[in-house]
Amino acid sequence: MFILLRIILIASTFTAWTILATTAMLSAADQENGVPKVLVTVNGHTITQADLDFAYLSRGIANDHRPAPQQVLESLVNEQLIQDFLTQQKITVPPQQLDESVSKIQKLIQKKGDKPEQVLTKMGFTPEKLRAAIALPLSWNIYAKREITPAKMQEYFDAHREELDGTRVEASHILLKLPENPDPETVQQARQKLASVREQILAGKLSFTEAAAQHSDAPSKNEGGKLVTSAYRGKMPLALTQQIFPLKAGEISAPFQTSFGVHIVTLNKKHPGQFSLEDVRGEIFNILSRSLWDTTIQNLRSKAKIEWKTESTK
Repeated sequence: MFILLRIILIASTFTAWTILATTAMLSAADQENGVPKVLVTVNGHTITQADLDFAYLSRGIANDHRPAPQQVLESLVNEQLIQDFLTQQKITVPPQQLDESVSKIQKLIQKKGDKPEQVLTKMGFTPEKLRAAIALPLSWNIYAKREITPAKMQEYFDAHREELDGTRVEASHILLKLPENPDPETVQQARQKLASVREQILAGKLSFTEAAAQHSDAPSKNEGGKLVTSAYRGKMPLALTQQIFPLKAGEISAPFQTSFGVHIVTLNKKHPGQFSLEDVRGEIFNILSRSLWDTTIQNLRSKAKIEWKTESTK
């Protein structure tokens, strides 16, 4: 959600001439007849070309790796909406906490052998902009802690226990690879083929191991399609564990598509985890905070007056 610390650490490794050259280029592009070009207004607040350029620069995004302006602008719109919302909620960061956060960032830059004032200035961070950038995630954290009660934490842990308590699964899959950018018909044919294979396994006409050897494109096809033993967020891709964890031992999933191709998976065995709520409280808070952020943004955008000022940013 907020990547300021990582950005500043990246920026602290930039060579001075790179930052100075970029800053000079941005200053010319930021204005129209000496006035910052407005790209979008959010409930009367303006987001200008200067704000967009500053967002690129402070995020450490090089010119040749820039995403579409719309993507970054949407993020800036969301941040403005959240800032206004937190102000309405009378959420403020204690000055001492803000001072400590600024100090931590300065010390991190110093550890890289750079002077904090020079690095931050070259990135376009005035003291006011730096404090404002730090204050937003801190303010959100205060609000989230108020909203995410211990009861909600317990409820989430109970509903997602196996995903969080370290439970590991042994599973196998059958994979049909797809060409790059496959058309819907190709995907559907792969799904139908695996659906047929699944029915044959369920009917006892062949085992999962035999089906993997005959049909799978995975490297482990001759090992029964065996996957690495993994926790929910572990060595196995999340796209697979999301399909495997709800299964019972011996159950076979319906065909599903991932970036690797189309699969069917079977759960061989589960190894129960031992983590308690206290062990994963921080992880649960981050998950619920992200969900709360998304829900809040969705609600705020449904009522916000957002006006795009140029065709190129729509």
